[in-house]
Amino acid sequence: MIEFDYLISNLPREKNHFKHSVLKVKVDENGKMKFHGGILSIDNQPIVVVSFQNNRDGYRNINQQAKLLGKVMQSLQTKYGFTNFRALGHSNGGLIWTLAIEKYINISKMHLDCLMTIATPYNMQGSKMLSELVHNRNKIPYNTTIYSIAGAKNYSTDGLVKVDSVYSGKYIYQSQVRYFTETTLTGENTNHSDLPENRQVIGIVSNYLFNNLAETKTFY
Repeated sequence: MIEFDYLISNLPREKNHFKHSVLKVKVDENGKMKFHGGILSIDNQPIVVVSFQNNRDGYRNINQQAKLLGKVMQSLQTKYGFTNFRALGHSNGGLIWTLAIEKYINISKMHLDCLMTIATPYNMQGSKMLSELVHNRNKIPYNTTIYSIAGAKNYSTDGLVKVDSVYSGKYIYQSQVRYFTETTLTGENTNHSDLPENRQVIGIVSNYLFNNLAETKTFY
């Protein structure tokens, strides 16, 4: 749950110094949700952070987390009535979001404006997962934007995930969505676990997930 705290606290304030509200949702293995924080009624771009008690690797666990994420989204839509959202996933979070969008989130009721993934190992969890994501890619709405960020501590890996594994995301998104962008970061704080606190990443998140005043919920 603390993974994005630094990133959120270092997002630039709006011109009127408005600070976005933050709601944290923690989901246990049975799907029970605990909520911390809240969403202000005047906030058109609140931040919702979703974390899972079962955050283990592996195809089965990641698929279960995606299924639970679908239930979280349904619950939040019922409670807050939002119709648009943007999402950010670090590492397996990008896999979870992609699986959830393809299988467990009713995109016909919620418009996915943008998905940003950071150091997501599209081809590290085994070819079965990548094959499934590619097979169901037509479920990802065309009128969305995808940003894929890779860390390259030594030009080929971020110390855990190979850049080529991150680049495999193109087989899912390229030609399926209107805009697909890959970005590779080198230099300081490009280790896998450091990327959410990387100043370049924070700048990219600020520019592309909070770049207008549309009524859009942002999820991490």
